[in-house]
Amino acid sequence: MKWIIRGYAIVLLAYTGWRTYDFMIAQLPTGDLSTWLAIFFLFSTEAGLALWHEISLHHITTNEQRLISVALTWVDFAGSLSAGIADMILRQSFYEGYAIPQALALFLLYGLPGIVAINIAGVLYYFSNDADVQLEHAKKATKFEITKRALRELEDNQDAIAENMKKDIFEKLREEITGKVARKYLRNVPLIPPVNGKSAAQFNAEIDMPAGKDQPVDGHNNGQANPTRPSRRNHN
Repeated sequence: MKWIIRGYAIVLLAYTGWRTYDFMIAQLPTGDLSTWLAIFFLFSTEAGLALWHEISLHHITTNEQRLISVALTWVDFAGSLSAGIADMILRQSFYEGYAIPQALALFLLYGLPGIVAINIAGVLYYFSNDADVQLEHAKKATKFEITKRALRELEDNQDAIAENMKKDIFEKLREEITGKVARKYLRNVPLIPPVNGKSAAQFNAEIDMPAGKDQPVDGHNNGQANPTRPSRRNHN
């Protein structure tokens, strides 16, 4: 039964669409452009009516989308009705001399372009109130508020934060400064030539001293291994 009703509605829409097209083509200058303009106008009347009605039934995700689609269905219906009545008046022959009433003429003059603009605004409103769009906006707004609140709390607790960060900042600065000093010192220190053809690591290994351990430079061993003393491993 539903398909019968749909078919019936399509037949009526085709008839009123032809009336609207005939009225629009009679008001426009002759030419191919006028033909296309008359066809495009149907998307603000019969075609728009069918489209918005279908959207209101099966393609809405929010209450705002339902309201705008239902409202535009009836707006387009009013445009189709007014254009059809005007075409009937212009084409009728049984009431000779009857013209379009002034109120209807003014509505057609200003209302029909207005209906086109309302449909465009309706499309923008429909998409801006889509559920996915609203959820995305809500997530971004929540993230913004949380970030703003966190920054405000950080600003109110600058002293405590500075106290907690002071030690870490000091350690980083000390490492950075000592590293720069060490690199500068090492660049100015000449390389120590090998002793008896042996590197420093080999020489220290032979005297049981770890490589890189500081050595006395005043001739006194101060309890440290003497670099001139042979290793105990050589006195077996």
